[in-house]
Amino acid sequence: MKTPTKVAKKTTPSGMKRSRSGPSLTGAQCLEGMQSVMQVAVQAVNLASEKERTEQVKAQSLRDMHLSNNEVEITHLKVAERRDELMTERMALDKARQDADIKHEEWMQDYAMREKTIELLREKIRQGNVSVQELELLDRLHIPSSNQ
Repeated sequence: MKTPTKVAKKTTPSGMKRSRSGPSLTGAQCLEGMQSVMQVAVQAVNLASEKERTEQVKAQSLRDMHLSNNEVEITHLKVAERRDELMTERMALDKARQDADIKHEEWMQDYAMREKTIELLREKIRQGNVSVQELELLDRLHIPSSNQ
């Protein structure tokens, strides 16, 4: 088993004694040190002031951004509402156009049928083979359809 050995204590050389008061400074050095400390303190205060100002600007920017987002959302909703209105109007106009097309087609078919009937009755008149009812029909066919 090993026996512990004695460790020598460290000693400071006699020429280097520690001073509790620290190194001695001249008055100019003390003044220079104090000015440096004051500059650091002023810069720290300026930094804190700038940091606070930055926080205020950031908060104001966030408020502005939220307001802007709200305005965009409101505008988006208005655009969507107007788009729906226009779609409804378009559907109504399409329906009206389809109805007009159907009426026009019916009128055209009625007109073609009238013309065909008139032509047949005229042909019978030329041949001399026409009855009184057919003459009355021919007379009625010459009256516009809106008056019937």
